[in-house]
Amino acid sequence: MRLKNTVSALFMVLMATQLYATPPQWEMIPKESQLSFTATQNGSPVNGEFKDFTAHLQVDVNDLKSSSIDIVIDMNSLYASYAEVKTTLLTPDWFNVKIFPKAEFKSTDFTKTGENAYQAKGTLTIRDKSVPVILNFTSSFPNENKGIVEGSTIIKRSAFGVGQGEWSSTDEIKDDVTVNFKVSATKK
Repeated sequence: MRLKNTVSALFMVLMATQLYATPPQWEMIPKESQLSFTATQNGSPVNGEFKDFTAHLQVDVNDLKSSSIDIVIDMNSLYASYAEVKTTLLTPDWFNVKIFPKAEFKSTDFTKTGENAYQAKGTLTIRDKSVPVILNFTSSFPNENKGIVEGSTIIKRSAFGVGQGEWSSTDEIKDDVTVNFKVSATKK
């Protein structure tokens, strides 16, 4: 009888552990990950990229309710194909990197939208302004220990106070900015 009670208690503990297990952690592979954006100035695309960002990823495609992501972007790592664009974007009227050196996306909810397709709802903070955004992305798993997500979102620069003073008008530089990302990661 005592053995039966011990086995029953052990079974209950294992079941409780399974019910409250956290999704696996993933470690981003920086050399295989990208974060870029495209704005529109006078009808022409202006592209840029952030070379340095980190990701805290706890994701299980079979347990989206417990999954979470937290991306922190080093705004000083901005790269643009034209030096003048980079210099301008780092100024107080734009990203103001001296006062706001980081931007951050934190997920609040995940939804499966199709075969290997998902949405992540969350909050994006730029210049200390937090705005809800939805990331649309696809996932692939080359093997059981490696995952790749690729996706995009469109944000309004004015919602974050990006482009102030003479740059606040959306006539010359449009308000919509497309953000594209690719994150490769290995399971810890």
